[in-house]
Amino acid sequence: YQSNRYMEYKKGSFGDELAILQAIDGIEVLQDGDSMIAVSGEYQGRIFTSTATGMYGSAYGWFNKSDVSNGLQDELIANLGGESRLWFGPEYGKFALFFEKGAQQVDENRFMPEALNRQKFTELSRSTHAITYEGRMELKNATDYVFDLHIERTISLLTKDQIESELGIKLSKETAFVGFSAKNKVSNVGMEQHKKVTGLIAIWELGCMLTSPNNCVILPLTQETDQITEYFTPIGNRIHIEGSVVFYKADADGINKIGIPPAYCKNIMGSYDPSKNQLNIVTFSFSDDDMYVNSIPKNMSPYGGDVINIFNGAVLPAEDLDLPFYEFESSSSAKELRPQEHIIHRHTTYHFEGSFEELNAIAKQTLGVGLSDIPKF
Repeated sequence: YQSNRYMEYKKGSFGDELAILQAIDGIEVLQDGDSMIAVSGEYQGRIFTSTATGMYGSAYGWFNKSDVSNGLQDELIANLGGESRLWFGPEYGKFALFFEKGAQQVDENRFMPEALNRQKFTELSRSTHAITYEGRMELKNATDYVFDLHIERTISLLTKDQIESELGIKLSKETAFVGFSAKNKVSNVGMEQHKKVTGLIAIWELGCMLTSPNNCVILPLTQETDQITEYFTPIGNRIHIEGSVVFYKADADGINKIGIPPAYCKNIMGSYDPSKNQLNIVTFSFSDDDMYVNSIPKNMSPYGGDVINIFNGAVLPAEDLDLPFYEFESSSSAKELRPQEHIIHRHTTYHFEGSFEELNAIAKQTLGVGLSDIPKF
C-alpha cells in the first residue's frame, strides 16, 4: 500500500484507517479478496480494524487515533482499543488486577497493569491467513499474588468456506463478509498452582465496534430471565427483553454496560445496524463451567461473574470522554491451573453487509432472531 495512494481514501474507509496505523510497529494486512484485517503482532496480536469491502470500503473497528497521533502507542498499548484485543479479568473485587492491595476501588485508584500497557509479543509461526504470536506477562492482583503467564495468540482471517461452515450459513455473491478469530492459550509458567483462595484469572476478549444511533445488540439466551447484570449506570430504557432474547441499544450515547451470567448464556451474540446495512455476529468458547470471575464493583462473590459483557461508550467532551464505540466482550472460565497447565479461549467476529433479506436470513440462522423482531427504542 503506497503512501501516495492514501489521499484517495475517504475518511472512515479501511485505506484511510490503515494510513493512520502506519505508526504502529508491525502493522500488516491479512487479506482474502475484499476481506481484510489490520493486525499488529507486536501490539499483543491486536486486530485494529477490518473491512468486508476492500480498501475503499468501511472500516468496522474503533482504535485510539489520538494516542497514535500523539506517539503514545508504545507506552499505552492497553488504551489503543481495536476490534480484537487480549485482556484479563477480574477488573474489580477482592482479586482485582487493576487495583493495588488495600486501595479503595474507585476510578482515581484504577491503574493499567504494566504488562498490558507495555509488553510486546513476537511472531511464533504463520500461514497464508493466520499468524501466531507469543509473549510473557506478569500480572499482580489486589492480594499481591503474582501470575506468571505464557501467552500464545493466534489471529486467523477466515475464508468464505470457513465462515459458511462455522456458522452453518450460505453466502450469496451479493453479501460482503469478513470473519476473523483470536485463539488465546494462556499457560501458568510459575512454580505454584493457581488457587481460588489467592485469586484466579480469566481470559477476557474485547472488541471495539464503531456504531450509529440505530445500532442494536442481540443476545439470545438459553431461557427467559430478568437477571441481566448492570454495571456503572442503570440500564433504563436502553434494554428490551422479549422472551429469551435481550435487545440492547448500543449507540455510544451514554456510558453503560450489561452482563449475561453463565446460566443464561449461549456462545453467540450479534448486532444489527440498519443505517449501514450491517449485521455482526460474534461466537466464543463456552463450556458452561462454574467459575467466572466477577468484575462488578464492590462484589462479594469473586467467582459469580458474567460470560458476556456489552459496553456502550459515549462522547462527552466536558468530561474528557471520547468513546464513540460499543464492545462485544467474552470471558473464559477461571481454572486452578497447575504449573504448565493452560486455558484456551477463542473469540470470533463476523461482519456482513448486504440487503435486508440476506442479513435477515443470516440472523435467523445464527441468532434465531429475525431483524424485524428488533423493537423500537
